[in-house]
Amino acid sequence: MRKKTLVPLVLVGAAVARWSVAQQPAPGATAALASASSSAEAPPASSSAPIEVRVVGDRKQRPDRSADTVRVGGDKLRESPKSTLVESLAQEAPDMYVPARGVGIHGVASGGTGGIHIRGMGGSPNSQVVVIEDGVPDYQGLFGHPIPDAYVPFLLDEAIIVRGGDSVLYGTNALGGAILLRSRWRQQDGWEVENDSAIGSYNTLRESAAVLGNSGRFGFAGAVHALRTDGHRIGAGGSDLIGQFGIRTRLGSGWEVTLREKAMHLTGADPGPVTHPNDNHFFDVWRDRLSLQANWQSDAVSMRAQPFFNIGRHELYDGFRSVDTTSGAILESDFKLHDRVKLLVGSAVDRADGSAENRVTGEQMPVRAQQSASWYEQLTVEPLKGLQLIGGTREVASANYGFVFLYKGGVRWSLGKGWYVRGRAAKNFRQPTLSELYLPFPTANPNLKPERSLTTDAGLGYGSQHFEFSGTWYRNDVDNMIKYFGVWPAAEVVNIDHTTVVGVEAMVAARDLGPVTLRAGGNWQDVGRYTKQNPSARGVFAIELTQPAGSWMLRSVLEGEWVHGLYMNNYSQDRIDDVFVLNLALRARHEMPERGVVMEPYIALRNLLDSRYAYVKDYTMPGFNALAGLRLVL
Repeated sequence: MRKKTLVPLVLVGAAVARWSVAQQPAPGATAALASASSSAEAPPASSSAPIEVRVVGDRKQRPDRSADTVRVGGDKLRESPKSTLVESLAQEAPDMYVPARGVGIHGVASGGTGGIHIRGMGGSPNSQVVVIEDGVPDYQGLFGHPIPDAYVPFLLDEAIIVRGGDSVLYGTNALGGAILLRSRWRQQDGWEVENDSAIGSYNTLRESAAVLGNSGRFGFAGAVHALRTDGHRIGAGGSDLIGQFGIRTRLGSGWEVTLREKAMHLTGADPGPVTHPNDNHFFDVWRDRLSLQANWQSDAVSMRAQPFFNIGRHELYDGFRSVDTTSGAILESDFKLHDRVKLLVGSAVDRADGSAENRVTGEQMPVRAQQSASWYEQLTVEPLKGLQLIGGTREVASANYGFVFLYKGGVRWSLGKGWYVRGRAAKNFRQPTLSELYLPFPTANPNLKPERSLTTDAGLGYGSQHFEFSGTWYRNDVDNMIKYFGVWPAAEVVNIDHTTVVGVEAMVAARDLGPVTLRAGGNWQDVGRYTKQNPSARGVFAIELTQPAGSWMLRSVLEGEWVHGLYMNNYSQDRIDDVFVLNLALRARHEMPERGVVMEPYIALRNLLDSRYAYVKDYTMPGFNALAGLRLVL
C-alpha cells in the first residue's frame, strides 16, 4: 500500500450548491428528535363510516405504538458531527451502541467497528439487529449482517430505531431491534439539485450530490456520495462510493409504482492493533440492490407488493472471494375496519445464497441456500379512548428449520396531560447465517440451531411542547445464542443454551428554552457472562444553541458520549478504559431570498479533548480532527 500522510486541520470547506427551479422551494424538514410512540394519530372516523385504509407505502415506518422507538429526522442526522450514520443514530438512543474506528470507514467484519448493538444484542454477530431501508431488509446473503458504510444521511428523510425485538413485523434478525430508514422525495412540483463537498483531517474528502424532482404524476430522487480518507494511521484509510436513485409514478385508480436502485463500492483495510499493525489487510466490496414497490389504495383496502434483489462481491487480502445474494418479496395489506380496530396482514418469501472460494488454493466452499416463507398478522384495538392493545403473530415455514411460530403483545395507555405508560412482550428468532454454518472464517458449525428470544419491556413517558421524558425497563431471554470462542485454528462457534440481558434506560429533553435545547440519556445493563463489546453503562448528552445574528442564523451542537464496562472477551475479561468523547458541530445559514440563494458554511470538530481512547482494544481512535464545508443554495 502507498504511504499514508497526515495533514493539518483544514478549516476551509469546498462549495456546496443547491439549485431549485420550482416557483417555491420545498420546506425544510424539522431537525428534531421525537418519540414515534408519542406522535398524534388521525381523528377517528364515525362507526357508521366505510372501512378506512392507511397508506401502506409508509407502514414500515410506523411501528406499533406499544414499541419503544426513537424517530430522528434526516436533517438532524446530516448536521451531526459524527463520522457515520450509525454512530449518529446511536447518539440519539443511549441503549444503542456503535463502536467507531476513525474518520469514516468501518469495514465489513461482524464484531468489528460499526457493529450495531441494541440492549445488549447485536454486534457480534451483527445480524441480531435488522436494518430495513425503504421497506427492504438489507443484509449480506453469506454473512447475514448489514454493512454500516452503506448508509449515509444525504438522501435520508427519517430514521426510526425500534428498541426491543419484533420478528412478527420484521422477520429474522430482529432479536435486539430494527432500524428503519426512509429516503426522501420532493413534495412540491419542481426540481432541486444539491451538492455537498467537504475536506478535513487525514486527507479526508467527502462529496455528496442529489437531484430531486416532482412533476405531476412523476417523482425522481437520486444521489451520489463519495468519501476518501488516508485514516489517522497506516491501514486505517479507505473509500466509500454510493449511488442510488428512485423513480415513482402515480398511475391513477389508486396505483403508485416505485423503482429503487442502490449500488456501493467500499475499499479499506484492517489496520490491526497498534501493538501489531497491518499494512496490507485490504478488503474490496461491491454491492447492488434493486427493488420494485407497487402500492394500491381504494376506499376499502390498501396494499403493498415489493419484490427485491440484493447481490454482493467481497474480496479480502487472504485470497477469500465470495458472491452472495438475498432476494424475496413482501405482500402486505393494511385495513381500518372500525374507528377503534386496525388490522395488518402480510406474507413474505426470502432466500439467501452465495458462493465462496479461496483464490490462493482454488478451494470452493460448500454453501447450502436458505429460504423461507412466512405469514404475519397484527391487530390493534382501542377499547377505551387512549388505551391501545396490540397483538400479532408470524408463522414461518423454513426449508432448513421447519415451522417457527412467533408472537407479540403490547399495550399503550395515554393517561392525559402528556403522560403515558406502555409495555410489550415479543417472541423473536434469528436463523444462523450461511457463514456460521459453512464457512471456516474462523470456523463453521453446520449443526447450529436458530436463536430464539423473548423480549419484554415496560416504560413510562411524558411529552409536552418543551419537555420530554421516557424511562424503560427491559429484559431479553435468549435461547441458543450463537457465540464464537477461541482463535483459529482452535476456534469454534456454538449455541449457548440460555442467556439473559436486563437493563434500564432513560432519556430527557428540554426543547426551545429560548435559543437552547438540552438532551441527555443513560443506559445500564447486565449482559451476564457474555460481555464482549457489550458495555454495562452508556450515557449521551447534547446541547444545541440556535441564535440569529443579523441576516445569519447560527447553530451549534455539542455532543458527548460516555461508555463504561467495555470488554474484549466474554466472562468479563480484558476490560477497556472508559470512553469519554466530545464533538462539536458549527453551522451558519444566510438566506438571500431576493436572489434565491442560501449560504451555509459548517465545520465538525471531533474529539475536542484530544483524548486517547478506543472502543476495540488497541484500535486507538484519532485525536482532535475536523471536517469543514460550505453549503450554497442557489
